[in-house]
Amino acid sequence: AISSGNFIGHGIEDTLFDRLYSSADTFFSMSLEQKMLYHTGKNIVGYVADRTESVDSVYKSGNSKEQKDLRESYNMLYPPENSEGNFTGPLGFQDAMVEFTEQLLIVEIVLKQIFTAALSSAKGIELPTTYLKDVEEDTTGQLRVSRYTNTPGFEDAIKLLPHSDWGTLTIINSADEGLEEVRDGRWCKVPAKKGELHVNVGEMYAMWSNGLFKSNIHRVSSETAMDRISFCYFTSQGTLT
Repeated sequence: AISSGNFIGHGIEDTLFDRLYSSADTFFSMSLEQKMLYHTGKNIVGYVADRTESVDSVYKSGNSKEQKDLRESYNMLYPPENSEGNFTGPLGFQDAMVEFTEQLLIVEIVLKQIFTAALSSAKGIELPTTYLKDVEEDTTGQLRVSRYTNTPGFEDAIKLLPHSDWGTLTIINSADEGLEEVRDGRWCKVPAKKGELHVNVGEMYAMWSNGLFKSNIHRVSSETAMDRISFCYFTSQGTLT
């Protein structure tokens, strides 16, 4: 069964990754007051402050320090001009995120061709080459850049509680380790490199494939590096407005 893996040879230039990380670092280094100017009141777009969100926990930790996500984030829907309520960030940051998302759309098509071929082969039925992309034609994606900081008093807390993504596929990039997944009943570290993309299967694909694709349980470890930045692109997040 397919649940996750690292993807290389995607064709995204190193210079774009450099721009992404430098512009994200510049944004998150601003004062909280400055960053809150980009807060929309909707966690799906704009800036979200540290300890504001909370994912549903799969494994209850019982630790009161782990009831809120220990991260701050900036979120952008794509395509931005067609998404009601979207928000424009600082120019250099916004431009890099839009360009990165446009590159990920190409990666998304290739990945869904691969998943379609796997589904077709396993079920013994003929499917169009782009079947899984075709059925999601009217949906949009969300790019979320998160920074996991060294919050005083929370050094031993899991930064992001165990959960699975509800959508179809999540494409992740981070230059530092910290992401962990359940494999064969135990937590394993996910290798991280700035130019590599990690792909997770969400619950929607698990349901559509009748279990051929497995949704992936993952978390961000308490041992993650200080000021670790990650970019997560969630495909097929909703209908364009």
